[in-house]
Amino acid sequence: MTDISRLKYIQWRPIGVCDTGVGKERKAKMFTRTDLAEVTSQQVNRENWRQQPEVLQLIQRYAHDLAGISNLTDEMLSPEIAEIKLVGAVLGHEQTPNLNQESADGRVQFFQLSFQDGKTKKVSSNNWKKWLIWLMIAVVGFLGMTSMFLIASRFSLLSLNSSKKSVSVCSTNRQEAKYSEHLRDIRKSLVFELNRLPAWSTFNVARTYCIGGKMSVKQQEQRLLQCLLKVRNRTKNMPPASRPSLNKIEACASTLCQRELPHLSEFCKRL
Repeated sequence: MTDISRLKYIQWRPIGVCDTGVGKERKAKMFTRTDLAEVTSQQVNRENWRQQPEVLQLIQRYAHDLAGISNLTDEMLSPEIAEIKLVGAVLGHEQTPNLNQESADGRVQFFQLSFQDGKTKKVSSNNWKKWLIWLMIAVVGFLGMTSMFLIASRFSLLSLNSSKKSVSVCSTNRQEAKYSEHLRDIRKSLVFELNRLPAWSTFNVARTYCIGGKMSVKQQEQRLLQCLLKVRNRTKNMPPASRPSLNKIEACASTLCQRELPHLSEFCKRL
């Protein structure tokens, strides 16, 4: 381009590449003496500089440094060169003889760069993937909650069916062996719950009315109501969370009292 041997390099500090900022916002990186000599060599001119690999590599190297200080790349994840343009003015310095002229005379050797974010599309793709992952997590969470609700409903239904079954057994023929056996099982299950309480040793009287071996049908019925009355009276002052479950025995007692059997009238009045 131009012989620079007559130029005073230290005096005019040539700019190598600059960004497209306005005024004081413009940032630049200056050529070293060696790099300036390369871009202004006789083999490089205005028409062929883009076909010179050494020049393009040199510009790219300066562009990397410029991207690190430019205000125009602050929001960019991966700044890349969008456009390279030849310019002649050196902002903030006196005009350089010959080398600082506009490109009309073909002796321009300074470069202005504009940047673009090279990861814009990738970021969008990553955001799409993140949204997909969050959507999958939400779907799995919803399905999990639905499954838990269905399982809880299933257990509630089984519990209800069990309660209904207990009532139905208490309502069967009093002459059948399974009727008396069922009354004994209800009392035994309640004794088992009492034994699990921290203060189980203080339930001696209540346990006495809840245990018992072979009895007549009437005695079994009376003993069940006595067991319920004693346990309920003993546990009424306990915190609700600590009380034994009386649902099964109360359901059966309610069924027995609905029959209005004479030998149970005294106990049913107390219930």
